[in-house]
Amino acid sequence: MNAHASTRHETYLNAAELAVIRSQYPIVKECIYWNNAAVSPISIGVRDAIARQATLHATDTSGIMVASAPTCDKGRSLAAKLVGSTAERIAYIQNTSHGLSLVALGIDWKPGDNLVVPELEFPSNFLIWETLSQQGVEIRTMKARNGALAPDDLRFLVDSRTKLVAVSHVQFYSGFRVDLAGFSQICADHDALLVVDGTQSVGVLSVDMEGEGVDVLVVSAHKWMLGPVGIGFAAFSERAFERIKPRIVGWLSVNDAFSFHRVLDFLPDAKRFEPGTENGAGIFGLAKRLEEIDSIGMEKIESYVMELGARIRTQAKSAGYEIMSDWPEESQSGIILLKNPKVATSVLFADLDAADVKCSVRNDAIRFSPHYYSNDDELALVSEVLRGATSRANP
Repeated sequence: MNAHASTRHETYLNAAELAVIRSQYPIVKECIYWNNAAVSPISIGVRDAIARQATLHATDTSGIMVASAPTCDKGRSLAAKLVGSTAERIAYIQNTSHGLSLVALGIDWKPGDNLVVPELEFPSNFLIWETLSQQGVEIRTMKARNGALAPDDLRFLVDSRTKLVAVSHVQFYSGFRVDLAGFSQICADHDALLVVDGTQSVGVLSVDMEGEGVDVLVVSAHKWMLGPVGIGFAAFSERAFERIKPRIVGWLSVNDAFSFHRVLDFLPDAKRFEPGTENGAGIFGLAKRLEEIDSIGMEKIESYVMELGARIRTQAKSAGYEIMSDWPEESQSGIILLKNPKVATSVLFADLDAADVKCSVRNDAIRFSPHYYSNDDELALVSEVLRGATSRANP
């Protein structure tokens, strides 16, 4: 076996592994779920972890924080390992909006400062920045080229007064994967922070904060992470941690919280951004999901989903579909957008729904977002639906 083949074998899911994975996801018996870019299902393991926390809560309310501490710590460590950060710079958050708000509120803005955000960003990564205009901050919007974002287009928007650039790693409406390293170099040239919404990438695509120069990474667990709703994490680089101050503050933000003092001495790590009672069940579920990812390997998950996406695009093209997300390999994500010029997207969506294929409509196109529990049988059925729609349009 040559070196390339050996590497591929080590980083690709085999049939036995896929069978075990599918056994952990009851939803595969109910439908073909290709909608992980919206809300994902959870595994039996994640479900049971949430139940374990509920059992603790039901039987030992006085000791639940102590009993939960090892799981919380393990979750931080695994989150850090997944995205190239450190456990000390991981904070649990409720969702993407919460995490980005921590950043927006925590920076020392001055009138005349500016930030850059793509004009077609998901609202969670747009509306919070818009509020800063009330403080005299200039909001500079970056135009997309048919759904793509290029570092060269960013370069002309960043200057010495730019405090940050905010961007989703994967654009929800186009599936385009942003060149984070290219963006971060421009940010570094002007001492601006690179703030990344990783909710459409983390869990299906590899992310290395340190290697790619990301300063803040915000992730909600309910999409590609295959985790619970209402929980996620934020990871901070050292310079971001120094610049972003807690503005949502509570009794757990400070040292020695159980002395119940009233001294604003913030914790030395990212737990300073966790002001009060935690989402215990969510953290247990997220920690279990991070453990599942770690045991399988992010490279295996990414390789499998990317190859599946390539086959979906190939089969859709052969059935007469236009691929709206037909990016170069380095810009591909887990999102596939397609449409048929002879079939209304609403009609195609109805056909897929009738066949128990769960997906979404974005940008007037069908948006597929399968994950690593999807298999060849599902691809065959979806392809049959696509071909059927084409045949009816070309009698």
